[in-house]
Amino acid sequence: MTNRSPGRMRRLASAAAVAALFMVAAHPAMASPLTFAQYFQNNGSLQMWTITTTGNTTNITATGSVSILFSGVPGLPFGGPENATFNFSAISSQTGNCGVACAVGDSYVEPGFVGSFSFIDNGGGAAQGKNLLSGTFTTNATPATSGGQFGASIGSTGASFRTSSDTSSLLELVLSSNYLDFTGQLQETASFSLSSLIPNFAVGPVTTGQAFPSGSFAAAGTGTFSSSPGPASTPEPASAMLIGGGLCGLALLVRRKKITASRP
Repeated sequence: MTNRSPGRMRRLASAAAVAALFMVAAHPAMASPLTFAQYFQNNGSLQMWTITTTGNTTNITATGSVSILFSGVPGLPFGGPENATFNFSAISSQTGNCGVACAVGDSYVEPGFVGSFSFIDNGGGAAQGKNLLSGTFTTNATPATSGGQFGASIGSTGASFRTSSDTSSLLELVLSSNYLDFTGQLQETASFSLSSLIPNFAVGPVTTGQAFPSGSFAAAGTGTFSSSPGPASTPEPASAMLIGGGLCGLALLVRRKKITASRP
């Protein structure tokens, strides 16, 4: 039987503890989704949302000036809301359906949307034109139950759009940013809410099994974005160069000490 020294046993115990911590960090599924960003009206300005239907195909677009606020992500170069240009585009050929009879006040839901959205910084300075947050979304093998989902209450002043991905379908929503690292995400969700539509959704008849009526709306849109685990901040180029230079210097120092120690 091998007789291990107390020092070696302590080193093995320390290595086991480090390995255990690594295993916990490598399995972030236990973490709760983090709402890391939200957007809202920029100085009260409304966004323009347009719904265009041709047969059973629905196109939804939006644009406007908004503010986006990040939270729970340390290391970002800004601490408050950032002015941004918001753009949104989605299309679906799936049939939508009402909850009961498509009357005023009834719900309407249409799945199967593919498209994208973006928040591009327009606040000036070094961040001007950079991607604060963008996303692409698509369907999986069953479009009728996947992709983005548009919902509305017929004749009301409210609507919503939601898209998400999880471990079973990671490409249903893919987020990107110049400032956030989404590597290793197990779940991502983007939710948009519209209110105070001018005019409201009473723009024409809605028939079950068909697309929502066309119309353009000045809407006070808001939205939230979450992921599990939460994203990490991406170092700016200058910071990355500084870190890289420090690591190179440390490696050279260690190598020099090894060479010195090996000399007689």
